[in-house]
Amino acid sequence: MRIADQVREVVAANEAVIMKLPFKSIDVSTILHATENEKKVSEALRLFIPEDVELEKEDAEGHYGDSKIVLSTRIENRPHMREFWDGVLELLSEGERDWLSRNAVDRIADDCTLYLRFDKQNLVGEEELKFSKSGDIIHVRMNVSAYPAKRELAVEKMEEFVEAGLEYD
Repeated sequence: MRIADQVREVVAANEAVIMKLPFKSIDVSTILHATENEKKVSEALRLFIPEDVELEKEDAEGHYGDSKIVLSTRIENRPHMREFWDGVLELLSEGERDWLSRNAVDRIADDCTLYLRFDKQNLVGEEELKFSKSGDIIHVRMNVSAYPAKRELAVEKMEEFVEAGLEYD
């Protein structure tokens, strides 16, 4: 076999493993209670939300009239989404990354959105992302690119992304 043919095979094999980041937008939000330090939470969110992306602050009122703050952002810029994803992967332990690989497909809704929830207090205190089912959380909604927008296509894209090790080119 000629060297050029061998190079083409290696390139083709690598292209099969690496894919484009499969998201077209990412929304992140969390609710701060009156007892929480807004600066600490904002700094913790900046561990994975790019500096160039604005964190919006909205005053809100709880069910019992207590004051709350909602911090949120929307990321649609590809370089910012890459920076976000790199930050998420960096903050996930190996076990949490394995959990994501096993469960990502099941967390895609009919509207092609991948829903993730992270423990906010763990991020603030330990500077690590841990998945959470409830409690004091950071909501992440990632719109999976699928055309036409059908869950089956979004699941297929996510399965490919998981098979690529959650990595992109």
